[in-house]
Amino acid sequence: MKSPLEAPEKQIAEETSAKSGGEPEKPAAGVIDTSKMAKGQREALELAEAARDPLEDRGSFASNLFVGRYDFDRIYPYPAQSAEDRAAGEEFLQKLETYLRDHVDPDEIDRTGEIPPENFKGLAEIGAFGIKVPKKYGGLGLSQCNYGRAAVLLGSWDGNVAALVSAHQSIGVAQPLLLFGTEEQKQKYLPRVAGGEISAFALTETHAGSDPATMSLRAEPSSDGSEFVLNGEKLWCTNGVKAGVLVVMARTPSKMVGGKERKQITAFIVDVDTPGLEIIYRCRFMGLRALYNAVVKFTDVRVPRENIISKEGAGLKVALTTLNTGRLTLPAACVGLSKRLLEISRKWASERIQWGVPIGKHAAIAGKIAEMAGNLFAMEAMTFLTSSLLDRKAGDLRIETAMCKMWATETTWRIADDAMQVRGGRGYETAHSLAGRG
Repeated sequence: MKSPLEAPEKQIAEETSAKSGGEPEKPAAGVIDTSKMAKGQREALELAEAARDPLEDRGSFASNLFVGRYDFDRIYPYPAQSAEDRAAGEEFLQKLETYLRDHVDPDEIDRTGEIPPENFKGLAEIGAFGIKVPKKYGGLGLSQCNYGRAAVLLGSWDGNVAALVSAHQSIGVAQPLLLFGTEEQKQKYLPRVAGGEISAFALTETHAGSDPATMSLRAEPSSDGSEFVLNGEKLWCTNGVKAGVLVVMARTPSKMVGGKERKQITAFIVDVDTPGLEIIYRCRFMGLRALYNAVVKFTDVRVPRENIISKEGAGLKVALTTLNTGRLTLPAACVGLSKRLLEISRKWASERIQWGVPIGKHAAIAGKIAEMAGNLFAMEAMTFLTSSLLDRKAGDLRIETAMCKMWATETTWRIADDAMQVRGGRGYETAHSLAGRG
């Protein structure tokens, strides 16, 4: 399907390595000129770019938009989830919905800042901690689409539980091992996390957020090379307070590449009960009050070499690739939350009478609800389009998943604000207070 807005082939060929015929040109040495950058900026960019796989010649649907190519054949007809795959997830999704409704009290979780221990046990019993883990490792072996449907349910019920389940398997041990782990690592760790042992992902540090070049947690090899000794701290490790095993990114000794020193980041699997590892602080936030987010301290923590994920120096690639897929649960949870907000708003707009008619009849409220519904439709469509493409292994979808996460989260903020406006003072009052006064 062609679009009159599509850029000329000559321009596309110059801006990508794709050609209408013949062999692709060799890519340029570097897309971004770093020669005039400050040393720290240059090192950070070069480290990140070295960890990324190059986009294939024709990229993905979203990546092609940046060079003016509208390749609608990649997404049309809409790649809907197959009936067979949908049916494969039904039993678990019904169990999850029933469990959430009957046993998870989101208002109490928000009030106390704790998820009850029985909820951890109950979620584990129905398989919620191993949704995508293959059955041979003790998981449910479900698809990304079914995992997304589970995230929709979780997001519609309680954000704290959604974060717990999502961080555990989207960026915790399961996802990086499914992508990069050895068979021995999978056999050792996947049954544990699928069975309910909580896992977490430790990347961020006080001075290293989106800039991995400033990472300070060090992993030095032992004299015989059989172990690495970790020293330093990690910040904002979601699930860290409850975790039994972590994926930890650490600086390993630099290497010379092309005559220049290049910093190395390596991914390790680290058991929380390893001597020298301490959870020294639980971070608290204005929302998600039951988020088990930790500061983790490493003091001479010895980790065997066989616990490296992929290979030495490939840690940033492991992290970025894991996040490419893992971030999809966030927009799916946003879909669930937004559906619930829309449901509340529509119900209230039909019941609340002002000036002789339901407030939904007034243009200001009707407009808000219409916009909420339209944006929700788009949010759900793009999230499950990308999930379906991922299940079909339709190439590099890093830009699609990033778009889904950014747009869905920002749109959900707007939907939440509109829902507050529709509910008025009752939208700001707590559920406990509303119930208390009848």
